[in-house]
Amino acid sequence: MKNGFTLIELLVVIAIIAILAALLLPTLASAKEKGRQAACINSVRQQTLAVLLYADENNDFLPPTAYNDADGNEVDWPALLDPYLNHVAKIHLCPSDILSKTNSYGLNELTFVDLTDPNPPPPTKLAAFHSTSTTIMQGDIGTEDDFVTPRPDTLKLTAPGSTLNDDEDARPSTRHTGRCDLGFMDGHGEHLHLNDFYTNQNPTNKWFMP
Repeated sequence: MKNGFTLIELLVVIAIIAILAALLLPTLASAKEKGRQAACINSVRQQTLAVLLYADENNDFLPPTAYNDADGNEVDWPALLDPYLNHVAKIHLCPSDILSKTNSYGLNELTFVDLTDPNPPPPTKLAAFHSTSTTIMQGDIGTEDDFVTPRPDTLKLTAPGSTLNDDEDARPSTRHTGRCDLGFMDGHGEHLHLNDFYTNQNPTNKWFMP
């Protein structure tokens, strides 16, 4: 007749499984976030390329963040880029953004004109940039001034020296292990901490000015 496990032996096995789970779960969570971050930076790069394609087909003019069509309906920049992105809606949503329903990214508000504003300036031309490799085009957004309080489904990445004076404005979101995915005007992408491009900069808006 075979002897079964004693209660103590069973408890020891359960304890070992619990310890192993506690050790492995953070690693698995980190690996999962790495996968989400990779998908996010890929979406950023695709949208960055779409902006450059738009400019190429529109006499070097960058798309506005928004404009009103002939019927008075607001058209936002993700819709302008959709023809260059095969109308894949999920490209506009970061996998780590659990609050936004339509858009997780914002265009640089100092570079891209909002044509729904009163007396807006004309759209910016790509040729106006002195250094495309150091000027931010767009990136992860979705917070208030404290960089914590959620502000989902916004459209414009507010520059450090600007205020959140529009319902579509937001600060960067560091939802990828304390970093923000960004696309630059030359088409490349980076994965940066706030201190690298947003806070404590001199001059304040040096990454945002054409």
